[in-house]
Amino acid sequence: MDTKELRILFVVDAIKGRNGVGAYFQDLASHLKDQVAQVELVQPCMQDPHPCQGASIPIPGDPTQRLFFPKVRELSALVWEMKPDVIVIPGPGIFSMIGYWIAKKWGIPVCVTFQTDYNRLVELYWGKRLARLAGGFLNWVNRTLFQGSETAATICESMIAQARGAGARNPQLVGTPLAREFVHTPVVELDNTVQRVCYVGRLAAEKNIESFLALASRRPDLQFEIAGDGPLRGKVEKACGEQGNLHFHGWCTREQVVSMLDRCQVLVLPSSVEAFGTVALEAMARERLVITTPACGINEWPALANGLWIMDEGESLFDTLDRLQSLSPVTRSLKAGQARQAALSMNDHAVTQWTAVLAHCATLAPNPNPALPSPTLALLRRLSSSYIRNAL
Repeated sequence: MDTKELRILFVVDAIKGRNGVGAYFQDLASHLKDQVAQVELVQPCMQDPHPCQGASIPIPGDPTQRLFFPKVRELSALVWEMKPDVIVIPGPGIFSMIGYWIAKKWGIPVCVTFQTDYNRLVELYWGKRLARLAGGFLNWVNRTLFQGSETAATICESMIAQARGAGARNPQLVGTPLAREFVHTPVVELDNTVQRVCYVGRLAAEKNIESFLALASRRPDLQFEIAGDGPLRGKVEKACGEQGNLHFHGWCTREQVVSMLDRCQVLVLPSSVEAFGTVALEAMARERLVITTPACGINEWPALANGLWIMDEGESLFDTLDRLQSLSPVTRSLKAGQARQAALSMNDHAVTQWTAVLAHCATLAPNPNPALPSPTLALLRRLSSSYIRNAL
């Protein structure tokens, strides 16, 4: 199918701009508007609520995040009016599953994305016993979505095998797009010395923010900055009160993140679970030095890995930063320049890859497998009903 004729609908649970998945689809939809006939993004937003966005409740254990319920009638009306060629949904979520059900009901091809290792996340938050129960449920929902979709898109090689094992048909590897602010804002030249180090992202267990705080305490000669929000905000604020070289900015806009990256020389992504690590790509696009752990999926892209400082197994952040600083300013500058070019290339390829995947998906006949099991669908529709929204 000609990509210029495509009509694409994204139905996403992640709040716009509040985490990696939310930012991913926000940026992708922005780029695709120049490539296809129509793009619509149904996604909760804190500042400018979407017409299909209903009431919400706080997520237990993380007051900075909320679980939103979709307005099923409004979403159905949007699909009826738009008549999309493909509906794209991420993994388990109320918005996603309602979008999936509508697609199956009206015979619209579905593309499911696989961007999160749910098993590792639930182990971090709930412990092994509860994680088995929660992980089993999430895997069941994933299998339902994968088996009923026409294709699946993943953001790193290691997740293709996982998706195929869960029943995904035709899994495809796609790149990660960048917000225009990181690409088009003029680059600030990298300093010859390392003076400021930053972290940008959610303040949550999987991000291993404690190791960044420990690094700041061991390097009083450097300044450290943190941007983000999450359940560990209190721990970060406490550390900032005790360490004069540590500065916390809270949640920041894209423009503020660009400014912070430009005044720092190094970004650290210390995650213990990270399917990709978009912020690392953003820092590379700003021509900055980036340290990642072996757990980050961005390392699996060879062209990008050449622009990163990947921690060795068993190596501490202190030692990795020391290894980076031991190199000459010329070497660091060359590495940063290579990183920017690799990031810009990834951005271009990501849009090309996505248009090809969506065009192919649009030509596939919808899977005759049943949609969501009726008890699950009944529960979702009940949660999204008008009287529940009013009660909340």
